[in-house]
Amino acid sequence: MAKPYWDHEMERALPVLQTLQDAGHEAVFVGGCVRDAVAGRPLKDVDIATSATPDTVMSLFDRTVPTGLAHGTVTVLSEGESYEVTTFRTDGDYEDHRRPAGVEFIADLEGDLLRRDFTMNAMAIRADGTLVDLYGGFEDIGRRIVRCVGDADARFQEDALRMVRAVRFASTFGYSIAISAWRAIIRNRELLNHVAMERISAELDKMMDGAGPHRGAVWLAASGLLQHTREPLPAVFAAPKRGGAVDGSEVDASGSNNSSGIPPLTLEALERLQHRDDRWAAVFLALRLTPDEAEETLTRLRFPVRRTSAIRAVVRVHEAAAAHAANFEAAAQPDAAAAWVSAVLSTGADAAAAWLRVARVFAEADSALGGTALSPRALSLLEERLAAMPCTTVRELAVGGTDLAERLGMKPGPRTGQLLQALLRAAASGETPNEREALLALAQSMEEERMNDGSYTS
Repeated sequence: MAKPYWDHEMERALPVLQTLQDAGHEAVFVGGCVRDAVAGRPLKDVDIATSATPDTVMSLFDRTVPTGLAHGTVTVLSEGESYEVTTFRTDGDYEDHRRPAGVEFIADLEGDLLRRDFTMNAMAIRADGTLVDLYGGFEDIGRRIVRCVGDADARFQEDALRMVRAVRFASTFGYSIAISAWRAIIRNRELLNHVAMERISAELDKMMDGAGPHRGAVWLAASGLLQHTREPLPAVFAAPKRGGAVDGSEVDASGSNNSSGIPPLTLEALERLQHRDDRWAAVFLALRLTPDEAEETLTRLRFPVRRTSAIRAVVRVHEAAAAHAANFEAAAQPDAAAAWVSAVLSTGADAAAAWLRVARVFAEADSALGGTALSPRALSLLEERLAAMPCTTVRELAVGGTDLAERLGMKPGPRTGQLLQALLRAAASGETPNEREALLALAQSMEEERMNDGSYTS
């Protein structure tokens, strides 16, 4: 008989369950893999829970890694795959609103499922395909709703990060949040200041990378959660201007009642962007954050320095583009070309290309980006100019500092760096070809002019 809630990834992990069962222990699939199998989504990983203790698990398998013994988790390596196997447990008191002070291993599945956050995550599947659903997770998935297991206030007071996870699940899956959970979020949102910024960042990043980042923007703004982080985030990001009061019953998974401070067309366009960091940049631009505010937000969220710099650079491109939007629309020469070359050279070709992707999506949605509207025709011209630039960094020039020193008889130093930047601008704008002799001749001409006008010093 076909198993109604099954996946080939579960089939591959079945020998692990069977080994545990053959040794006299209960073993089931749990968590996100069960939720996704029931919902018909592809599985990202497969987690297993068992009545066997961690020491017993390690004794039953040849290859294991003690990844979290304090919480009962052992990683089992089987046929080229790794599976987290966790002993049934109950959690002790959550003294810091984030982690239990301790755990107690138990023998029954029911007690293990009771400690979980949401009903859709509190189901299990046995080796024979039987679904164990003690708290209505199956029904809530069918109704497309995020509901807490048991008392919502208790679940969020145990682990305050669950409030952000509720928003992430609603955002990614296109679900609603149960009114009981939503009101509990409002009552307990100040507890978010107990959660490390890195953990909040991870949830927001998954949300931004998910299927409905625009829904997440609505939920976050309506909840006010980001106003209560351990380190304050810029107000324009954490508490954007709302379209009106929201009490929870006014917000749904479609985001039709927008309180995010982001124009509805912008929200719709956000989902069409394919790259996660493009979406981050688009949100910052839609909220009209400055480059410094964008950087401050990402830094406090503990984003890697490289990603922070890259996203900030996209916001800088927009700042430059907005200042010259009229010239771009009119295809004015040489002002438009010079402004675009300057923007590309100061921020980098990658940032310019990312901004063009964002601007293109918003233009096609007939939505102004950060208060600046550019037509598809103007964007096409900028794309063509970017593609036609023979070089966008000093490294791509056909000459280097040593070449200049030899031709001009100068020592390498700040002046050679200034000359290289001037040559880059000339080559990027098409004023001179990116060829060695042409660039050296231009550099020599620049130095002679500099000497003649009296600004030269040795």
